[in-house]
Amino acid sequence: MINKQNQTAILVEAARLYYEHHFSQQQIALKLGISRPGVSRLLRQARDKGIVKIEIVDLSKLGTNLENKLKDKFSLKRVVIAPNDNEDIGVIKKRLGVAAAALLNEMTDSLMILGVSWGTTMLEVARHINKKHLKDMIVVQLNGGVSRAEYDTHASEVAQKIGEAYSAIPYLLPLPAIVDKEDVKRAIISDKNIAHTMQIAREAKVAMFTIGSFGYDSVLVKSNYFESEEVDTLLKRGAVGDICSRIINYNGEICSEDLNSRTIGIELNELQKKEYSIAVAGGKEKLPAIQAALNGKLFNVLVTDEWVANKLLSEN
Repeated sequence: MINKQNQTAILVEAARLYYEHHFSQQQIALKLGISRPGVSRLLRQARDKGIVKIEIVDLSKLGTNLENKLKDKFSLKRVVIAPNDNEDIGVIKKRLGVAAAALLNEMTDSLMILGVSWGTTMLEVARHINKKHLKDMIVVQLNGGVSRAEYDTHASEVAQKIGEAYSAIPYLLPLPAIVDKEDVKRAIISDKNIAHTMQIAREAKVAMFTIGSFGYDSVLVKSNYFESEEVDTLLKRGAVGDICSRIINYNGEICSEDLNSRTIGIELNELQKKEYSIAVAGGKEKLPAIQAALNGKLFNVLVTDEWVANKLLSEN
C-alpha cells in the first residue's frame, strides 16, 4: 500500500523526469514500472497539487524515495538525484547542472555569500541558473584554477556566470591551484586582496563544488600541475579524488601534506563547517572519489545521478 509520503515522492519524481529532464511519458513509464496512461495521471495530479508550476516544486521537500534512502544512509541534509540510463557523461553532467541549479535557485537569497569551485560540471550548473536579482549577494571562487597548460578549467567563468545570473558581486582567485613551494603560497596569500577574497570564502555559509577523480586523465594532471612521477607517487599513496584541488585518499583524508601546503584555496575542514556544503558529482569514474568524500564527511548535501546513488546504497 502506498502511503501519502510515498505517493508525493512518486509525483515529484515523475514531474522531474518529464519537465526538467525531458523524458517522454513512455520512458517514464518504463523507468517507474507503470503504464503510460498512469504516467499521464501522475503528471496531472502533480499539476493539481501544485507540485508543477513554471518549475518543479517539491512542496514537502521530501524528495524521491531513492533520494531519501541515500540521505538517511549517510546522514546528509539533502540529496538530489538526476536520471541516468547509461547516457554519455556529457549528458549526465548537463542533468547534474540542471538539478544543482534548481537546488541553488531554491536556496539563494539576498545578503548571502556563495562559494563555488570550477570545472565542467560546475560550468553546467552556472549555465542553468535562473536569473534573479539578489541584493548584496556575493559569489566567491573557492580555489585557484589557472591552468599551466592550454586546458580550460573554467575557473573564473563559473563564478562570473553565477554572479551575473544573480546580479551578485563576484570575487575571483586568478591564481594557480598549486604552486611549487610553500613559501611561494605564503607570499601569494599574504597579499591583502587575495587574503580578503579567501576570508570571504571562509565566511560563506553555502559552498557548491564538484568532486574530481584522480589519475592521469584528471583535470589537475591535464592542467600540468603534476609530473608523471608525482602522479605515480600519489596513486601509490591511495589518491582517488580531489575537492577544491585538495587530493584525498579513500578515507577522505589529505593524501600528501606537502602537496596540501602548496595548494591555494579553501581547506577541507573549512568546507566541513559550512551550513550547506554541496557536492555535485556523478558518472561511473567518479564513484570512488564520491565514496571517499562521504567517508571523510566532506559534504552534507549531494547532487548525483541514479547509477552512483544505487551503487552507494548497495555498498555496506
